[in-house]
Parts: sequence; C-alpha cells; structure tokens
Amino acid sequence: MKLSFRFFYIAYVVVLISVGLSGIFLIKSTNDTLWNMQIEQANIDAKYAADSFLALADISYTEMSEHWIDNTIDQIKNNLSNTVMDVELYTADTVKDEFLNLKDSEGISQFIKENNLIIFETLCRLNVGENAYYLALYSDFTSLYKQCNSFWNNYRIVAISVSIISGFLLFALTKRIVRPLNQLTKTADEIALGNYGKKAIINSSDYEIANLSRSFNLMSSAIEQKIIEIKEESEKRNLFVADFTHELKTPMTSIIGYSQMLNSYQLDDSERKEAVEAIHHEATRLEKLSLQLLDLYVFQNKNIELESLDLFEIGEQMKATLKYLSEKYDVSFIVNFHKEFVYANSALLLSLLYNLADNAFKASKPQTCIEICSQSKNDAVRISVKDKGRGIARENIKFITEPFFREDKSRSRKYGGAGLGLSLCKEIVSLHGSRLHFESELGRGTIVSFTLKKGGLDNE
Repeated sequence: MKLSFRFFYIAYVVVLISVGLSGIFLIKSTNDTLWNMQIEQANIDAKYAADSFLALADISYTEMSEHWIDNTIDQIKNNLSNTVMDVELYTADTVKDEFLNLKDSEGISQFIKENNLIIFETLCRLNVGENAYYLALYSDFTSLYKQCNSFWNNYRIVAISVSIISGFLLFALTKRIVRPLNQLTKTADEIALGNYGKKAIINSSDYEIANLSRSFNLMSSAIEQKIIEIKEESEKRNLFVADFTHELKTPMTSIIGYSQMLNSYQLDDSERKEAVEAIHHEATRLEKLSLQLLDLYVFQNKNIELESLDLFEIGEQMKATLKYLSEKYDVSFIVNFHKEFVYANSALLLSLLYNLADNAFKASKPQTCIEICSQSKNDAVRISVKDKGRGIARENIKFITEPFFREDKSRSRKYGGAGLGLSLCKEIVSLHGSRLHFESELGRGTIVSFTLKKGGLDNE
C-alpha cells in the first residue's frame, strides 16, 4: 500500500472515530440533561400538588365533597408547569391494587406510552383523616422525546456531511504532503540513472518538508562532488599508469637495445664503453624510479612522529649535502637558517629540503645562486627555497606536484628525472600538517615554501 493511501485511511478512520464518539457523547449528554431536568420538574410539580392538597384538606376537611375536590384539583393544576397534562385524585377503591401498599406521602413514578404520547406519571399516597387518597400527575414528555430524536437525526446528517467533507480535505492534505516526497523520489531515480547534478525543486512552507528537501539537495551535491572526485582520481590513476608505463618502457628499451648490441655486434672499446655506460645510466634511472615510487606509496600511508629540531643544525647538515649538487650543476647556494626550533621528522625534513634544492639546482642557470632560508611568523616558521631559473608557467603550477608531471621533458630526461620529486615533497609536507606554496615567474625563477610549527625549546 502506498504511503499516501495509508496516511489517508488512518487519518480518515481517526476523524470518523473522533467525530462519532464526540457527537454521540454530546447528544447523549444533552438528552440526558434535558430528560433529567423535565423529570425533576415533574417531581417538583408532584410535590407541590401533594403539599397544596394536604394544606387545603386540613383547612376544609369537613367540607371535602366531590365538588370541593374537583375545584381544589383545578386550582392546583393552574399553578403547575405547562407540561402537566392532568391531575387526578383516586380513592382506595378506584386505584390499582399495586398502589394500595404505598405508605403515607410515599410516591412512585413511571413512563406510559399511550396514543403516540409519552406520559410521565407521578403518583403519591395522601392520608387525610382516616381516608387514603392517591394523587396522580400526568406530564407530557412527547415534545421532549421528539426533540431528542431530532437531535439524533440532525447528528446523523451532520456526521455524514462531516465525514464527506473531511474525506475530501484529508485527501487534498495527503496529496499536498506526499507530493514533495514523490518529487524527491523522481529526483532520486534520476540521480540513480547518472544525473548526479539533479536537484529537488520543492517550494513548501512546511518546515519539515523544506528541511528534508534542503538535506536531500545537500546529499545530492555531496554525491555529485564525490563522483567528480572519483572521476578525477580515476583520470589521475590512468594518467599515472600511462606515465609509469612510459617511464619504464624508455629505459627498458635502451637497456635491451644496448645489451643486444653488446651480444650481436663486434664493437670497439669506445663503443662497448658507451653501451655499458648507457645501460648503467638507464638501470640507475630505473632503480631511482622504483625507490621514489616506493617512497611515495609509503608516505601516503604513513603516520610519522614529530620531534623538536634545531633548524640551524638542519641547515649545517644541508650545506654538506648540497656541495655535490653545487659542483654538478655549477650553481652556488646559501643556507640561511636561524637558530630556532620546529616540530618535524628529521629524516623526512632533510629529504624534503634535498628534493626541493635538487629541483632548484636543475632549474637554475649556471653561475647563479639558490637560497634556502627560514622566516619566523608568530607560532610557525616559513622555509623557502629560491632559484633564479626558468620559472614555471602559471597554468602548470596546479599540476606541478602530480606524479610524472614534467614541464620541460627534455631537461628532465637530461638529468634523469621522472617527475616524482615534487610529489614526494607534497606528501612529506602533508605529513607535517602543511602544504607547498609556489611563487614563480617565467625567466625570473621560482620560490617554493612551506611552514612548520614552532615548538620544543625557546629560541636562543
């Protein structure tokens, strides 16, 4: 069963039960009140008639002729309520046998249905001297009976009308409530078919419905964004595989080619030396590539422990390491680290600085200088690596840390790079809770910087 039908049936049954029970209670309560009031009035009339008759009888006991009795009854009747149809006085020989055992001033009452009339009879025994009289009052309850029946008839009409009207109103309300849910269902179906950008357009003044629609659209946006991220990640992975395959294919082709030359051709010493050197160069490149890939995988799935390190000491270690690169590329360097402490992993920080410096050396022109420096900023230290090389095109900055990305493939090939150095740097910096920042201008050089949190010991 649909939710709309279920809601309609439940609500309709509740309305019918509520209207039915409340109406029955109201009508019955009203009718009971009216009947009790008129019965009470009949009892009051009976008591008044009995008291009046006894009072007049005490005064005129010796004169209680039949004529006097008739006049007295007529006089009493005139002072009773208009519901009293008749007043009769019976003697012991004219009253029914079941009433003979009544005690003095004791009365009974009962309803009598006669000729489509509803009559309420009240009978009381009155002792006057040695004689017993039975005073009977007959009150007409027919109009009250008809009135009560009219209440019930009118209630049935009202109940049927209310049932029909409430049915239409509940049906309309159900459609209004369920319509946004149907719209959400259709939107969800479209999203399931691949239309991830589909949004539910629901204009509702109901807070719950509006909130549900808003939450649904947020979920849809999140799904769409996640799908985009998955697609981008898939594209990156495919590109990674393609680049990795290419990186493997080139040195493997060279190694196979030169090994075939060594095995198949008669080579002089210089040619043989050239082939061996080429094989060694390409094999070394393959080894470096595999180690970098391993490092990249490890860094992406690693939690590191940070310790308090003296930047000045890190700088002194870097100076000794960078001498080889300086001589290799004919580029001088300056390491300007102040004596201050940062939270970092020593081995990873040295690897990070070495890779950034290596890239700076490769990008620099001979006879220029690179600078590695630190700058204190509040609770952090900014470390920068500056070169005066060829620079990076602005459109390529956002791709520069992607695996296997090389802006100048000829220079990378010349220096044996595979485009993984900055990817490793990105992962190392991320492990330290920071990120790489690039400032570059073509023909003027590049500044690569990151920040480390201060800590441990006070600066000296």
